[in-house]
Amino acid sequence: MGWLTGLLDWVDARLPVRRAWDTHMGKYYAPKNFNFWYFFGVLSLVVLVIQYLSGIWLLMSYQPSAEGAFASVEYIMRDVDFGWLLRYVHSTGASAFFVVVYLHMFRGLLYGSYKAPRELVWLFGMAIYLVLMAEAFFGYVLPWGQMSYWGAQVIISLFGAIPYIGEDLVQWIRGDYLISGITLNRFMSLHVVALPIVLLALVVLHILALHEVGSNNPDGVEIKKHKDEQGRPLDGIPFHPYYTVHDLVPVVVFLMVFCFIVFFVPEMGGYFLEKANFQEANPLKTPEHIAPVWYFTPFYSMLRAVPDKFLGFLTMAAAIAILFVLPWLDRSPVKSIRYKGMVSRVMVVVFAAAFIILGVLGVKPPTPARTALAQICTLIYFGYFIGMPFWTRWEKTHPVPERVTMDGGMGPLKFLGVLALTALLVVLPLKAVGAETGHACGTIDCDPIELDFDDKASLQRGAKLFVNYCMGCHSAQYSRWSRVARDLRIPEELVMEHLVFADQKFGDLMEIAMREEEAKKWFGAAPPDLTLATRWRSPEWVYTYLRNFYEDPKRPFGVNNRVFPDVGMPHALWDLQGLNACAPGPAKGEGATTDPLTGHTIETDPCGSYRQVEKGRLSPEEFDAAVYDLVNFMGYLAEPMREERKTLGVYVLLYLAFLFVWVWLLNREYWKDVH
Repeated sequence: MGWLTGLLDWVDARLPVRRAWDTHMGKYYAPKNFNFWYFFGVLSLVVLVIQYLSGIWLLMSYQPSAEGAFASVEYIMRDVDFGWLLRYVHSTGASAFFVVVYLHMFRGLLYGSYKAPRELVWLFGMAIYLVLMAEAFFGYVLPWGQMSYWGAQVIISLFGAIPYIGEDLVQWIRGDYLISGITLNRFMSLHVVALPIVLLALVVLHILALHEVGSNNPDGVEIKKHKDEQGRPLDGIPFHPYYTVHDLVPVVVFLMVFCFIVFFVPEMGGYFLEKANFQEANPLKTPEHIAPVWYFTPFYSMLRAVPDKFLGFLTMAAAIAILFVLPWLDRSPVKSIRYKGMVSRVMVVVFAAAFIILGVLGVKPPTPARTALAQICTLIYFGYFIGMPFWTRWEKTHPVPERVTMDGGMGPLKFLGVLALTALLVVLPLKAVGAETGHACGTIDCDPIELDFDDKASLQRGAKLFVNYCMGCHSAQYSRWSRVARDLRIPEELVMEHLVFADQKFGDLMEIAMREEEAKKWFGAAPPDLTLATRWRSPEWVYTYLRNFYEDPKRPFGVNNRVFPDVGMPHALWDLQGLNACAPGPAKGEGATTDPLTGHTIETDPCGSYRQVEKGRLSPEEFDAAVYDLVNFMGYLAEPMREERKTLGVYVLLYLAFLFVWVWLLNREYWKDVH
């Protein structure tokens, strides 16, 4: 090993590696009373590394053009080895980044980490947050889905509200008169080159500034005031090895939660990956409800709460700008919330609740009641900062100890009590304004369905129905015949004989569909690709839709649909189901009424049930089973890697659980003598 030592000495003589290590790790003394809230700084670094690495690998297969962006994302998901894993890691990482950053910022509010001498640390942190928002926005556009496109349209158009220069500024940002491939190209350049460099530089400056003045702690006590004869803080310990080992525990716990989301719920109910983004961007089709991704929604709620567009834009900008001056708003003689007065404690809880409410309201369609609540929460948000100079100066504070304490602050019971109070302050106002209108499936509720990709017989029957009844008009252009054959365990020769027609080959994409000219002639527009239909619509929606066609002589094809009223397509499964006509029945839809005495539904809906006017080849029970098989196959087409994802996820979580035991034991061994 002598040669290795010599090499290190040679490098160190030319580059101060050891000195940098000692300054920032080995001889950097951190307070020994860090608690739960101090985990999120290191977790943000972990997520930053995850995003850089996964982003680099995604970029290798991504095509930044309006024609190819969406298809390249699906190519990554389906044809690149573990490409689906890279995409889910990156999309989950984007949301995880904001989760840990918001909690990291909230810790700063709790313990006064923005107060002297750490003002510059806070300013660098806020600059990181601002760049992170821009980075996330540009990255959100890259998949080129419906919400990516229209979300960008809404956000960019906000700059048009600026007097005199607004319209020119919007055009300059877009690089075109409309959002187009040029916009996508410049956003990709900013997302993968410019902003990551700025972000990395700000992170380095943030850490350098922190290590220059030293870390804050839950007591807000400066540990440099009390040192031993060697000049080492009495209440500090070397960051390495104590905190490098200590932080391994929350890192592994975080990775367990992170991987659970990646492998089992990557969409997180549409919050991490929005349903509308599984449709390719269409400038001619506006989504029913346009909203940015969840981490922007608190500020989006403020924008919508102000009737005037320009004033709303200023409000949203001011909500971020006011955070930069926070170090000069807090006039309290103490740093930590532990020793501040009751007003500060109550206000920080109310502020947190208001911010969460704004975030929830931002993802929901606006109603007068929701707008009123958003206006109240916006006033609370700004009132917190505007009122801070007054109550922090006047309130009575508690004595601050000379040295750090190790008692954990309020303790677990009080912490749970504050958490419950915050949850109550969030839930009750949202419940008061949260009544939803309409139904999940058009004018009716969705019928339940549970997909089963392990049922290969069902998938094979569904594939046959899909080819025979759907692909005459629709395509599945992001899926390959070879992938379907392999996953459904169908021999190649059977696929070519019974499923593939025209001149397609076994490895081709499933692009057989009606020609665009014929589609426009028959339907007015080309029928949509069905590869991802069950993903952006939901399996329940598709299942209910296919079972609810009914006779309507007023429509061009003689049928209508309760889930999608006045849809411009025929009943493709007519010969299987037959033809139903409306009949009076329980009012389950928009016209439902109830008996005021009994509370029972009154049968007033003229289309509350169906009667069969023309028999099909299948009985109602057989037809329902056939529709299940078809939707089951369409669900597989939307995400063919689902079962592989879940199986791999089990092994990853088991490994992390095993790793957790060892890092916990290692941490206990290192910290057993720290008091």
